[in-house]
Amino acid sequence: ILEALHKKGRYVHGDVKPENFLLGQPGSPNAKRLYLVDLGLATRWKDSVCGTHVEYDQRPDVFRGTVRYASVHAHLGRTASRRDDLESLAYTLLFLLKGRLPWQGYQGDNKGFLVCKKKMATSAEMLCRYTPAAFRQFTEAVVNIKFDEEPQYSAYRELF
Repeated sequence: ILEALHKKGRYVHGDVKPENFLLGQPGSPNAKRLYLVDLGLATRWKDSVCGTHVEYDQRPDVFRGTVRYASVHAHLGRTASRRDDLESLAYTLLFLLKGRLPWQGYQGDNKGFLVCKKKMATSAEMLCRYTPAAFRQFTEAVVNIKFDEEPQYSAYRELF
């Protein structure tokens, strides 16, 4: 789904999380079809006029997204790119597998800061402890993608 959005739509979703993945209507021909919903935070990663990757803006902007699943770059207010959706997907998959993430439970005004700090301090190895190797390999790969790097979607799928 993300690959199609990124390649055909040239958009970054911006809020990948479990609640935004839905299955089709039960009993319908699409019952087992997976949908990605809520494009309210979607932004273009590719310029629609010249077809080049949007520029990286290092100046912090307002945080947008869901703190629990957001990429570190999103916490820092950086320009969104495909890597951010994939990092959020890694956190989503790990949450669905394990039932919680290490940065859950923070409260208060500085929750976003504390969660970001915890994400930066948690290695993929620690985050994926007691999970199948594919989860660690995927997480390590996507957190190390450069801003304008082409994600290796087929390689990620092959891990699973």
